[in-house]
Amino acid sequence: MKKPLFLFCFFLLLSSIVLAQHHDSVNQKRVRPKVGLVLSGGGAKGFAYIGLLKVLQEVNLHIDYIGGTSIGSIIAAMYAVGYSPESISKIIREQNWNALMTDKISRRYINFEDKVYAENYIISLPLKKKSVGLREALYEGQQVNLLLNHVLNTDYSIRDFKKLPIPFLCVGTNLLTGSAVELTNGYLPMAVRASMSIPGYFTPTHYQGKYLVDGGVVNNFPVMDVKKMGAQLIIGGNVQQGLTKNIKKLNTFTKILDQVISFNRVRANKQAYKNTNLLINIKMNYGMMDFTRYDSIIAIGERAARAHYAELKALADSLNAIKFIPANTCNAKPIDSLYINDVEIQGLKTLKSKFIGHIFRNIVHKRISLKELEDKITYTYGTNYFDHVFYELQGQNNSDSVRLVLKLKEKSLGTIRAAVHYDNDYSGSILVGATFRNLLRGTKLYTDAVLGPNPRGRALFLVDNGRSPGLGIKIDMFSFGYNTYNGEVKTDKVTFTNFSGSVFMNSTIKNIYNFRAGFEYQYLKFRLQYDTTGISELIDNFNGYGNIFVSFRSDTYDNRLYPHNGFQTTLVAKYVFPISKGWVRDIFGPTIITYFKYDQAIPLGRKFTLRSGVFLGATFKSDKLPPLQDYFTFGGLNTANYIENYQDFTGVKFSQQGGSYAAILKLKLQFQVAKKNYLLFRCDMGSNSATMANLFKKNTFMLGYGITYSYDSFIGPLEITFMSSNKRQNLQAFVNIGYWF
Repeated sequence: MKKPLFLFCFFLLLSSIVLAQHHDSVNQKRVRPKVGLVLSGGGAKGFAYIGLLKVLQEVNLHIDYIGGTSIGSIIAAMYAVGYSPESISKIIREQNWNALMTDKISRRYINFEDKVYAENYIISLPLKKKSVGLREALYEGQQVNLLLNHVLNTDYSIRDFKKLPIPFLCVGTNLLTGSAVELTNGYLPMAVRASMSIPGYFTPTHYQGKYLVDGGVVNNFPVMDVKKMGAQLIIGGNVQQGLTKNIKKLNTFTKILDQVISFNRVRANKQAYKNTNLLINIKMNYGMMDFTRYDSIIAIGERAARAHYAELKALADSLNAIKFIPANTCNAKPIDSLYINDVEIQGLKTLKSKFIGHIFRNIVHKRISLKELEDKITYTYGTNYFDHVFYELQGQNNSDSVRLVLKLKEKSLGTIRAAVHYDNDYSGSILVGATFRNLLRGTKLYTDAVLGPNPRGRALFLVDNGRSPGLGIKIDMFSFGYNTYNGEVKTDKVTFTNFSGSVFMNSTIKNIYNFRAGFEYQYLKFRLQYDTTGISELIDNFNGYGNIFVSFRSDTYDNRLYPHNGFQTTLVAKYVFPISKGWVRDIFGPTIITYFKYDQAIPLGRKFTLRSGVFLGATFKSDKLPPLQDYFTFGGLNTANYIENYQDFTGVKFSQQGGSYAAILKLKLQFQVAKKNYLLFRCDMGSNSATMANLFKKNTFMLGYGITYSYDSFIGPLEITFMSSNKRQNLQAFVNIGYWF
């Protein structure tokens, strides 16, 4: 009964519009009414509009004006510039929505030192003017901005949205006045970014002199705005579900936020609904943050639209009977390349412009691919000097060249972080750290302290010159103890206390490769608890050593804890010599120490990863002993030992076996059982000996094997390992809680 009634009302309305627009002449001509499409906000639920657009194309209904808010503005803008429903669907499916909505970038772009100092924390707060502050929002929208630029720059020279293939508008909210703001001109990707700036989730957007947040705060369904553009018939796609009456459903941050925002837009929605000629309500059980459920949501949208197929088809046929206009042309695709004529940098306050100019210098007066530009944008963001790195393309003089405008927001003074950890070897610890940027222009200072039975404090100061070599200063202080064994029998407990400082030249390329060369001073001592050998008399004092070193490191792992692809490399060579006078020079002599470590993750399908690795170490010495701190020592499962020469080995107690020469082959088969749940089947084989001749003998050969269950929790991995080896044949259990540090 509803459909015939709707058709009668529609033809009555259509007749009145046509009659009102007749000319007074005898040869009166009917004028085709303009059709507007309006898409409401609603987060991930807005993917349903792709199904609606597909049906509009099928019935051959031409859209004359289009507008939307928040997610509605994204889909509407893509349709306005000429993307087909199929193309939009493809773009949606290609995204990693978890990363996109949380500003996560591939690890290969992350600053090299941040991979060491900033990936093992569970809480992070900004430091502002020497005090701990709070963020404006959870995320900046860095990755969202990059996506919007990628898909909406099909014609970056258009600044009047009425000149798009379908005239378009979106809505933002002025954060200072609380009023709705029509966005009808300017830079399209940034206008859409402003319309979807969910308060508290994404930071507000500076746009055309206004400070804007999500338009859905006051006008989530901009019907009246599209009517003012000239639309006479309004089709509305609506995924709003009104205020929640069940308190049990308000069980997440985003649901509570959506409920609060909904209070202000109820009145605007009532007026919008009254002025919508065909309202297509799309109801579903998914929430605004269910971005990974795109396939189901798109299908729901298409199903809801097909329920109105007869009405949409009747409307299209009636309009085409007046004047035939085919459905909107949909052949847009992202630009492949662009010619950069100039680069303008905005937003720098502390950093020098040459720091950024160095990254982008080789693209001026040159045609580059869009991917190359996006790589440089992400690389710049990955330096961790900026909260966001947005960009804008400005057409120049009707040519195909553009001005690239970089809009940067420098990070605050610093960041303070904290984490917790427990394992069988290092026991329980708390990690507190801080990163300070630009204390001196173009510098970073990393500091952290481990509080627990094995305390540690370290600091790294870097002068960052981009690709050009910079200066580094590092201080490291720690004390830790471990037991020594003869087979299964505990023989002693060693306590190692170290104070060291180094100065070095530092160079990092593409945030992946790091090279250092410099001098390190160590002031250290060993202490044996029982000492049945009498060696304590020699080593139970602080003694000084120096070393001249060079190191090369790389890290391309896609995930630090559970890599599926990539590799890590460490190559170190150092000349170590005693500085303390007296007996030290008689027993310990100058030594050349070198070691190489390589780990690789090889994907074996979607769930399985082969993680292989090798460690090789050698000591080149005279007739005197090498320094004790530079012996290669095997055992335990800690992957972040205080001393890099100490290597983990399955099935062997921490520091159970040591020597001057070492070789290890590691194999792990990683299986993702379910989301955040992993099994690791592990096997280590190797040898450790005082001499090269004994390195490959049967009595020094070690074989360890085990299985680890690991859960990727918010505090880091929660792991239990059952393992054994030919050195300790009983079944052992190893527990790890939290990030390694």
